[in-house]
Amino acid sequence: MAGIVDIGVHLPWKRLSGKEAGIAWGRPGGGERAVASYDEDSATMAISAALKCLGARKPRDVDTLHFVSVSAPYCEKSVASLVAAAADLGNGIRTGDHGGSLRAGTSALLSALDAVKAGTSRHALVCAADVRMAPPGSMLEMNFGDAGAAVLVGNEGVVAELIADVSLSQEILDTWRTNEQRTVRTGDARFNRVEAFSKCTLEACKAVMAKAGVEAKQIAKAVITSPDGKGHGSVAKPLGLDPRAVVDPRTDALGMLGTAQPFVSFAAALETTNIGEKILVACYGDGCDAMIFEVKPGVQEFKAQKRLVLPTSQLGYVKFLAYKKMLAECGGESNAFASQIQASREAPISLRFHGKKCQACGTINTLSLKVCPHCQTRERFDDLKLEKKGVLNTYTQEHYFPTPEPPVTMAVIDLDGGGRYLSQMTDVDAAEVKIGMPVEMTFRKLHEGGGFHNYCWKCRPVREAPK
Repeated sequence: MAGIVDIGVHLPWKRLSGKEAGIAWGRPGGGERAVASYDEDSATMAISAALKCLGARKPRDVDTLHFVSVSAPYCEKSVASLVAAAADLGNGIRTGDHGGSLRAGTSALLSALDAVKAGTSRHALVCAADVRMAPPGSMLEMNFGDAGAAVLVGNEGVVAELIADVSLSQEILDTWRTNEQRTVRTGDARFNRVEAFSKCTLEACKAVMAKAGVEAKQIAKAVITSPDGKGHGSVAKPLGLDPRAVVDPRTDALGMLGTAQPFVSFAAALETTNIGEKILVACYGDGCDAMIFEVKPGVQEFKAQKRLVLPTSQLGYVKFLAYKKMLAECGGESNAFASQIQASREAPISLRFHGKKCQACGTINTLSLKVCPHCQTRERFDDLKLEKKGVLNTYTQEHYFPTPEPPVTMAVIDLDGGGRYLSQMTDVDAAEVKIGMPVEMTFRKLHEGGGFHNYCWKCRPVREAPK
């Protein structure tokens, strides 16, 4: 049976409170939203979610990868290939990029399910992430949130099986962004909710329930995405759904998470359902994808993981604007050197996080060397997949490096399993850096240079989820 095997979720460390944003604009505000760090984008968050989703599974077992975003870091260049490389999925994989609509994630999921069902794909990974930009001071600024999610689709160990789906296409101008516009634009809020969202989503939900032969009282959980995160009630009530069955999108805590929203809410739904129960998923965006899943035995293991309970840190509004590069003259440009040739040569370590092991003495090397620094043996190395956890050996902090979050901590990491790696630290307060602290690797942006994005592996503290 084709279905969902696992869901990985990446929520950024930083949060912006509505009160903080309200003070900046002289008006009341509440709640908070998730904010991607200055070195995060939709690609890095998709990679983080993909690694969490795969866990201890063999990455090379995945033969199809879909990357989904309406805020991809490139307009013309595959980001799916970047995700596949950083997740170490190998080159023999089919990749695809999807965007243009908040419904792109569920559309990619349906394509993955169809491929697995048809036998043309064994394991498919759908990675969705967004860092949507809103005009400063607008209502959208606090409505939007940043996050990534990844869904693994397969035939074995299924958590939820698709039993029916309906898709509707709708051409309507409610939310948009042209190539010339950096921030999202939207029309009349009432029109968007009533004429665009409610009518189309209600029609799709009624159709999929009829197709599956499922009544409203049989729906244990309902995941319904709306443009503002608050309109799901206008669909749930006419459908006759129990209000307790409707999954809270957590807009007041995270914001609307773009193409990742239905998957983050789906993960929350699965954590509170039992085998045999039905889940309705409806994702709106220039139409609607409506699906009904049946919860399978794999959900027991799924519930054991904590996906949405994470430590957080508050962010000031000026820093928020700096993160989003909304302060034109703030932060400065480092004019960092970048080279396509260098990026290609260093891809084994900077993308796939592979090192070299000397065949003569067993020394593990993380640099692009041709001679073993320990025994001087020339060009006799085995490729080695490095561990992504370790401890901080030593560090230095640079206060004048151009960054929204000074100082930059340069860290020397002793990796679990062997090897020493030099990297920047991220998601950390300078005062909490201590020699010997456990750290984990995370894929982030290094700098802008050469007219393209330069990525690498950084390290961050290993933090326990709040109890």
